This record gives sequence, structure tokens and C-alpha cells, in this order.
Amino acid sequence: ANVSPGRVNKPKDPVKTGTPPPPEFEHAFSTLVTSNYDHAAVLKSLSIMRKLINNATTKGQQGNDETSSKFRRVRLTNPKIKEAIADVNGALELMMCTGFVLSESDADGETYLVFPPGEKGSSWLSSALAMMESYENDSGNEIKSSRV
Repeated sequence: ANVSPGRVNKPKDPVKTGTPPPPEFEHAFSTLVTSNYDHAAVLKSLSIMRKLINNATTKGQQGNDETSSKFRRVRLTNPKIKEAIADVNGALELMMCTGFVLSESDADGETYLVFPPGEKGSSWLSSALAMMESYENDSGNEIKSSRV
């Protein structure tokens, strides 16, 4: 490969392998983790968003549209979703950065986050999910150790 004599390449951080998330995602993530006072709500929000993103890019892309569409649609008035995403500063922006779009349903007048069919997600999505999970795990450890 391209290695100059006497130069050592910096080791790669295992969490940040792959394409890094774009600035919009990093900004939404930063807003989420720094501007919400309820730390437990932020961790819950991250966990739910990771599950929704994973489902949208896997189960939401398999089978016929009728079966898979439920994994790509998130109703914002659902109490659990409202609490974890709509009411958490930065969460809605973060979901939209990952490929979800806001859509109003003519059938029921509800607002949904919808992930497009046929989309597997951006090349940086795995890095973004790893970043979210890493924050959840590190924060959980800090909380546990501070109670000792």
C-alpha cells in the first residue's frame, strides 16, 4: 500500500470505522445529548431511535410493501414515540438525518416519520448507530459507577 518509510499510520478507533456521519447528524446528536436535562430520557430516546432505524433498514425492506411498511412508518402521536422523539430536543432532527422524512397521512391526518422503501441507509449509518450505542453504553457505565 501507500506507506512511506519511517511513517506509522494512526490506529483506527474501532467505534469509528466506516464512513463518519455528516455534520448534520453530528449536530443533531450533539443537540440531543447536551440540551436535554433528563439524561435518562436521552438514553431511552437513543435506544428507541436505534431500534427504529435498524427495523426500517432491515425488516422495513423485506417482503411486500404491506408487510414491510409498518417497520418504516413511525406515528409521532404514539405516546411512546412522542415521549422519546417528538418531545426530546434534537431527536426528530437526528431521525431525519438518517433518512426518515416527515409525512402527513391523508387517511388519518396523523404525522409520521417515514423511511423510504428500497433504502438500506447511507454509507455512514452504521457509524452513526455505533456512535449512538457507544454513548448509551458509556453513559450507563457512568451512572452505575456513580452510585457505588
